[in-house]
Amino acid sequence: MEKSGSSGKLQFSYTLTEKEIYDGLRLSGVYRTSGKRAIVETVILAVFCLFFFISYLFQKELFNLVMTFVSLGVLLLLNLVPRLDMRKQAKSCHREVKLRLYPDRFILETEAGSQSVLLDGTSEIRAVGKKDGKLLIVRIAGGGLLVIPLRAIPEGMRGQALSFLLQGD
Repeated sequence: MEKSGSSGKLQFSYTLTEKEIYDGLRLSGVYRTSGKRAIVETVILAVFCLFFFISYLFQKELFNLVMTFVSLGVLLLLNLVPRLDMRKQAKSCHREVKLRLYPDRFILETEAGSQSVLLDGTSEIRAVGKKDGKLLIVRIAGGGLLVIPLRAIPEGMRGQALSFLLQGD
């Protein structure tokens, strides 16, 4: 698993779990399932749903009942569809990852092929998650997402690897 060259190159490979992929997608910001905007949208739709339901109870108008179900349906779709898509993505993503890390770039290899990513600040790299499940999320410039679980970086090279990856922070 651990290989390292004398030219400042670090090399390691890992297999992502479905949970790590899901958490990476959820925490990356690609899907808007959390944050202020999602909370505001959820609260507004919940208020509409409650308003129409109370109006239906008092006025017994079919319109209010229909709007209760419409706002409830939109509320469920807004919160459920992204999560279902993340689950689907997590099941179908490339799990086997090989990484060659240099001070100025890294080369990523998956079943889909090889890609070189510069560590010049064009790709956003951030650490997320709890201590035992900490992930590095790399939003690759030009599209793409890489999840690197901290557990995947061999202990002997973890400090140097993190300094290469997080040098812009």
